Amino acid sequence: MKNRSKSWTAWFVMALCIMMLVGCSSNENQAAKNSQEEAEKSATLAFTWSPSGLDPHSGDSWEVMRSGTAETLIKLSEELAPVPWLAKSWEQVDATTWVFHLQENVTFHNGKVMDAAAVKNSLQRAIENNPGTNDLLKIQSMEALSETELKIVTTEINAALVSNLADPGTIVVDVDSLEKEDSYPAFTGAYMVEQFNQDESLIVKRYEDYWGEKAKLDQVTIKFITDGNTRLMALQSGDVDGATDISVDNIEVLEKNDQFKVLTAKSLRTHLVMYNMESPIFKKLAVRKAVDSLIPRQEIVESVMKGQGTAGVGPFSPVLPFGKLTETKEDVSVDKLMQEDGWTKNADGMWEKDGNVFEATLLSFPQRPELTVMAEVIQSELLQQGMKVNIREVENIDAVLAEEEWDLAMYSMLTAHTGSPYFFLEIFFKSDSSSNMNHFSSQTVDALINELHQTTDTEKSTALAIRIQEEVGKEIPHSYIVYPNTVFAVRDELKGFEAFPIEYYYNHAHVDKD
Repeated sequence: MKNRSKSWTAWFVMALCIMMLVGCSSNENQAAKNSQEEAEKSATLAFTWSPSGLDPHSGDSWEVMRSGTAETLIKLSEELAPVPWLAKSWEQVDATTWVFHLQENVTFHNGKVMDAAAVKNSLQRAIENNPGTNDLLKIQSMEALSETELKIVTTEINAALVSNLADPGTIVVDVDSLEKEDSYPAFTGAYMVEQFNQDESLIVKRYEDYWGEKAKLDQVTIKFITDGNTRLMALQSGDVDGATDISVDNIEVLEKNDQFKVLTAKSLRTHLVMYNMESPIFKKLAVRKAVDSLIPRQEIVESVMKGQGTAGVGPFSPVLPFGKLTETKEDVSVDKLMQEDGWTKNADGMWEKDGNVFEATLLSFPQRPELTVMAEVIQSELLQQGMKVNIREVENIDAVLAEEEWDLAMYSMLTAHTGSPYFFLEIFFKSDSSSNMNHFSSQTVDALINELHQTTDTEKSTALAIRIQEEVGKEIPHSYIVYPNTVFAVRDELKGFEAFPIEYYYNHAHVDKD
């Protein structure tokens, strides 16, 4: 009996020890887990535009690029020079043949190797799915010479090919991943897609097998907030750590609080008014000249933009060599111009023609709230001169321009998004361009654009781009209002989220949070 008692005692003590060890181990595991969770770093950003999907070869390519998940063969530096990215180098073999040498040890987010064949497949899909990308690249054929060498032959001399391969429409993706409904596209960036909620958010996480420098943050949540005031409130409340496209009216409020930093940069963007050259009101050049002369550009820079911009002269910002246009003003009164097209002032001081009072619709959109404020200034100026303008704000400006009848439209465009003047001139002014929404047509301009596309000498291409702008300017298809500064804002603890002239690289590996 005594021995049995000792045996039970020994077993009891042993059981207690085991329980204590298990408890200690469990506590240690929980502590380690808590420590790991505390060590994970994340940030939340508010972006202006909400993509309809994540297909990089659609109209949503810019938003995919901005997320930090995707890359192109070429990247643009802050000086707008093409620099290596997925292509580490390139060489021009002859007038229309290029060989691109790819980075080694690059994998897509699904683990597949990114080789020349995969890049070829991706670019082939890009040019088949997007006419704009096809026009940019003008590719005749592609061949994978080896796993890391891709030969591209263009249909004609394409002096801007290397720069144009920085366009988000050329994002490299594993094409097979786009056909799977149960997974997200497999890109090559520092972050990979974790969750996409259409019209709400995109959550991305660090890609651990990234070929370059690893992302500093474990996770970034991108919220799509189209309204400028809502983006500001989200920043102020702490719901987001950084926000894009802050209204200039809010700069002073944020700068008074040391919790926030306002980040600005001269952009390559141009705010403008588009004329529908098929509108009965604006078919005649004289009327477009009259309206153009009444737009108070400097007043808009000072009152609407609070000095955060420069008065517009042409489509390109003067920070670009081909944006240095000389402003020319005709000494012709508004009255004379209007009378030239058969308009007369009625007893109420309003312009009238064929029994109809001058009344036009000016479109605007909420994603860039300053445009509607500019529209109101222009509306007021024109009314004082006897021209009635009704402002109509629409959610999708491009769809309305393409599908509905309109007279005038506020618009905003990153006019040199690949560091070259060709893209904007091509899509807006080439007679056969599907993006030529205001119906501009000129055989002279068509010929000059074709010549520009084949001009490899930088000085000659700059001079030619200026000449094209001068030729287009004679017809006034647009009124260029202002070159706005880019304005972002961040909470003080967010680092590396900067405003740059190029609007592609918002989220990237160096974004960090204290």
